[in-house]
Amino acid sequence: MPDRRRCTAVAAGLAASLLIAASASAGAAAQEPAATSCAPGAGVVTMAGTVAESDAKTYQLFPFEVAEGTTRVEVGYSWSPTDDTTLDLGLYDADGTSGPDAFRGWGGSREGRLDKGMARAWVQADSAERAFTPGPVEPGTWNVELGIAEVAPGGASWTVELQCTDDPVGEPVAADPVDATHVANPDAGWYHGDFHMHGINSKPDAPDNAAFVQFGRDAGLDFMPVTEYVTNRHWNEWGDEQRANPDVIIWPSREVITYFGHAIVLGETPSTVEYRQGFNGITLADIQADAVADGALFGIAHPTTFPEAQFGSTCRGCEFQLSDVVDWDRVDTIEVLTDNVIFGGVQNPFTLTAIDFWESQLDAGHHITAVSGSDDKEGPDLGLSATAVYAEELSRPALIRAIKSGHAYVRTRGVAASPTLEMTATSPDGSTAMFGDTLAADTAKATVTVKGAAGQSLRIVRNGTEQTVVPIDADPFVHNFSADRTSDEGPLGTYWRVETFDAQSLTTIGNPIFLADEVPAEATTTTAAPATTVAPRSPADDTTGDDSDVGTTTDGGLFGASGLIGLAIIVALIGAALGYTTIRRRGQSG
Repeated sequence: MPDRRRCTAVAAGLAASLLIAASASAGAAAQEPAATSCAPGAGVVTMAGTVAESDAKTYQLFPFEVAEGTTRVEVGYSWSPTDDTTLDLGLYDADGTSGPDAFRGWGGSREGRLDKGMARAWVQADSAERAFTPGPVEPGTWNVELGIAEVAPGGASWTVELQCTDDPVGEPVAADPVDATHVANPDAGWYHGDFHMHGINSKPDAPDNAAFVQFGRDAGLDFMPVTEYVTNRHWNEWGDEQRANPDVIIWPSREVITYFGHAIVLGETPSTVEYRQGFNGITLADIQADAVADGALFGIAHPTTFPEAQFGSTCRGCEFQLSDVVDWDRVDTIEVLTDNVIFGGVQNPFTLTAIDFWESQLDAGHHITAVSGSDDKEGPDLGLSATAVYAEELSRPALIRAIKSGHAYVRTRGVAASPTLEMTATSPDGSTAMFGDTLAADTAKATVTVKGAAGQSLRIVRNGTEQTVVPIDADPFVHNFSADRTSDEGPLGTYWRVETFDAQSLTTIGNPIFLADEVPAEATTTTAAPATTVAPRSPADDTTGDDSDVGTTTDGGLFGASGLIGLAIIVALIGAALGYTTIRRRGQSG
């Protein structure tokens, strides 16, 4: 089977500083250029420069001086040629060039684009452009950041426009964060979430906060991570919606966008807003350590989507190439399904490769929970897939404990159109386990219960290899089998898991139960099977799974946003030749 630990050498440092046309002079070629001045009444100030193809996947800072009395800073930019070149826009204030205090926003390539007729992005005390953070404008040295995502072979030129004004503005906005300890439901049960959801700070035409929550409710979600691109602005803006929706959990989070892979950080991280892998020695491992220290969960997004070796910059940074950088013992989740599970009548071609990526970490001894995410940025497809989590109550602390324990399974077609799946196991001494648990035993009696899947099939997998496929011929359907330990087990022991599928795709993906010498010290197994306990806000748990209800993606998802459905189908057809599909290893039928 193919090597699953792809990684790319990380950029070692910054490229040489670019020429700032507005401040350079013939006699100062060997000197550091003076920072551009931005002052009220001075009009628009311009900086310009060039980037080479070798600058790709680096970050460059361009200082400018904000004058005393400034109340608003505006920044816009453009580049040429636009084909095969992408530059991302960030802004840091007088507090420095790193850290939450200095960070004033990141628009990717979707804000301040002068070549697209956009207005300049802006910040002031009482408001700011989406993805940028409002707050007082202090005088001093600010920095425009250009993330050099990709550069055309012949290089590219760029222009940045700045304007500072002193018009009256309102008072700074009061922070209104969610209550991270809020309990939405005190009962134990299955609760559904979409682990990769974008709002207004990720895309200009994304839903506002109220619409975001309504889309989640319509999809049957009980908890809603708000995984905005890079920015931390929304951490202080969701309190009112949480209070207006006390029966769900709103979970402000981030998608950490690097040019070598994306990570999902679930929860606010007051000590870091970093995303710049390779900049000034920063690594994703550093970002991970700070996030975990702040109490957040750390996950890997769409790890095998559009591998760069085959697809170039089709989906920049989507494939996870930092396997040798992160601490896998501190990774909590891996996204095994991103966006729709079905494209053009065939299964999303990157689902099996993502499952294989996840199982390779299980093989290596890392207890990581498989989850899914819609990656939707427009609203209608939020909750396109759902991850069911069995928690002792619907609260963020309880969800964190359940997710870290692996008490979860993926419903690939969302709450309304996917089967429900339960797997429990009992050891000879009477100990019981569910998804994610470990039994200190050499054998166990396993029971699988499936609802809403008549006519589909149940696949039983041991250590990543298919053992048997059982037709699902009843509803509910119950299947018992004997699980045992084998010589090919890894550091976690022998793991057994199950999934369901029909002629088009997987319909559920279960996390494993482990058989090992001992139960890990930090783990706890269940004391009783949870199959009959269902959270009150999950009325769709007894649905039929009718394929006619399967949603179609809008351009808000990973594939749709790039118009890449055709490419996805091509991948499904040529994957074996490219050597990164896992159908042979997993033995999929159907």
